[in-house]
Amino acid sequence: MNKKLSSFIPILYWTDGYCLDDFRADFVAGVVVLFITVPQVIAYAFLAGLPPQAGLYASLASLIIYSLIGSSRTLAVGPTAIIAMMTLEVASSFAVPGSEEYIQITVKLGFITGILLLILRLVNFGNIISFLSHAVVTGFITAAAIVIVVNQLPPLVGLSSSASTTVFGVFSYLGAHNVNTVVLIISLFSFMVLIFCRSGLGTLFLSFGFSKAWLSVLSKSAPMYMIIGGITVTSLYKLDELSGVPVVGSVPAGLPVISLVSFSLAEVRELLPSALLIAMVVFMESISIGSAMASKRREKISPNRELVGLGFTNIGASVWGGFPVAGSFSRTAVNFTSGARTPIASIITAMFLVLTLCFFASTFYFLPKAVLSAIIVFSALQLIDFSAIRKIFAFNYSDAVTFSFTFFAVLIFGVESGILTGIVISFVLLIRSSSRPHIAVVGRVGESEHFRNVLRYEVTTSSSLLAARIDESLYFVNARYIEAFFLNEVADRPDVRDVLIICTATNFIDTSGLEMIEALSENLEEVGVKLHLAEVKGPVMDKLMGTDFYRRMKGEIFFTTDLAFQKLGDI
Repeated sequence: MNKKLSSFIPILYWTDGYCLDDFRADFVAGVVVLFITVPQVIAYAFLAGLPPQAGLYASLASLIIYSLIGSSRTLAVGPTAIIAMMTLEVASSFAVPGSEEYIQITVKLGFITGILLLILRLVNFGNIISFLSHAVVTGFITAAAIVIVVNQLPPLVGLSSSASTTVFGVFSYLGAHNVNTVVLIISLFSFMVLIFCRSGLGTLFLSFGFSKAWLSVLSKSAPMYMIIGGITVTSLYKLDELSGVPVVGSVPAGLPVISLVSFSLAEVRELLPSALLIAMVVFMESISIGSAMASKRREKISPNRELVGLGFTNIGASVWGGFPVAGSFSRTAVNFTSGARTPIASIITAMFLVLTLCFFASTFYFLPKAVLSAIIVFSALQLIDFSAIRKIFAFNYSDAVTFSFTFFAVLIFGVESGILTGIVISFVLLIRSSSRPHIAVVGRVGESEHFRNVLRYEVTTSSSLLAARIDESLYFVNARYIEAFFLNEVADRPDVRDVLIICTATNFIDTSGLEMIEALSENLEEVGVKLHLAEVKGPVMDKLMGTDFYRRMKGEIFFTTDLAFQKLGDI
C-alpha cells in the first residue's frame, strides 16, 4: 500500500487485513452508538438554536468524513454540548436563533472554523497546545457546563429560550414568566428516568442475567428511551395542543443538499475571532478524548493529523447544512466500550443515520423540547470533574487563580470572554513565575559529588565561593532579577572571590540573558570577583562559543560542578 496515501487517508491503513470478526465488532458498535447519537445531536442542535435536522446533518457529515481522514480509530465526531453553546453565543449576536439568517451564520461559522483548523496545522499548533493550561480548560468546561444547564431552564418549564445566554440574564428572564406545569412534570420525569438508567438500571438488569458489558450500553442509551417515550405520550394525549407542550415540529425527510458556502470579507472579519476560539476548543475536546481512548489500546494519535481531520470535517459539516463539530466524550466512550475496532463503526452509524433521515424523520414531530433539555442538562453535568477541581486547589496556587478567573469570567461575561480571560491570566502567571525563578545557593553533600540547597541540607561550602543553581533558562523576562540576585549576594559576602553559576536547568539563553551575563561579569570584576559557569548544556555552549563574552571572559566554564568546587573552593 502507498504509505503517503495511507498517511493522508488513514482508513486505508486500518482496513489493510480487515476481517469478518472486525466487521462484526464494528457493526455492533456502530448500531449501539446510533442510539445515543440521534437524541444527542438533536438535543445539541436545539441547544445551538437550530432546527433538529441541523444536528442530524452535521453528525452524518462528521461520521463519514472523519472516519476517512481522522487519526483516531474510535473517536466519534459530531455536535457536542460545549461547541453548541459557543455556536449559540456567537450566532445569536448576529441574528435571532432559528431564523434563516441565523442558520446561515452557523453554517459560515462552521466553515471558517474548519479553515482555521487547517491553518493551525500549518503553524504546527498540534504541538503547542500545552500553552493552554489544565486549569484554563477545567475552569472553562466547568463554567460552560453550568451555563449550558442554566440556559436549559426555560425550556424545562415550558418557556422559549432566553435572549441572553449569561447566567444572570436567564434568571431574570425566568422571573418574569410563568411555568407550564405539564412541561415541568415531563422534565422531572425525564430526569428521574435518566438518573435511574445511570444508577439503578444496572442492578435490575444484573438480576436478569445481563453481562456487565451490555449494562453500560443499555444505561447509556437512556436518551433514546426518553425520546421514544416522549414522542409516544405527547402524540397519544395531544399534549402539544391540549397542554401547550412545546414540541420539535416538522423535520424534513431525506438527505441534506450539499451547497457551497459564500460569505463576504466583512462577515469573515466579524466571525474570525469567535471561530478561532471555537477551533481551539474543538481541538482540545477532540484530542483529549481521542488520546485517552488510544492509550487504552496502546495506539497512537497524531495531534497535527487531528487538525487536518477536524478541519475537513467541520468544512464538510457546514456544506451539508450543519454547524461546528468536535469529538464527543460520551459517544466516543460508548463506541469504545461497545468494541469498535476501526472507523468502519462510524460509517455503520452513518448508514443507519441515513435511514433515520429518510424514513423516520417525521416521527420526531411530537418530541417534547423539555425532553431534549433534560438530555442536555444531564450530559452537561457529567462534564464537571470535581476531583480535578479539588486537585487544582489543593496543589497549585497559580492554577487555582487561573481556574477561578476563567470560571467566573465564563459565568459573568460569557463563554468566549471567559476562555480568553483564562488564557490571558495563564500567560500572566507564567511570565510572573518565570520572571522570579528559583535560585538555590548550593554546597557539597558530605564527600560526594552531589550538590544541594544550603537551606535544605547539611552541606559543605566555601566562604570564597558563591555557587548557585538557576532553575530556569536565562531570557528577557528574568535577566534583571538574576543579575540583582548575584550582585546582592556578593555584597552580603565580603569574602567571596568567585561566583559559579550552575546551568543544569538552563536550556537556552537569549540576547537579554547573554547581555546580563556580560554585565554581571564586568560588575563582579570591578570588585575583584570572577564569574564562572558549570555544566552548560551542549546547545547553549554552542551559542556561547560564538560570542565575544566567551572569548573575553576571565572565569572558566567547568564540565562538572564537582571540578569547579575542587578548584575554586578547595572542597
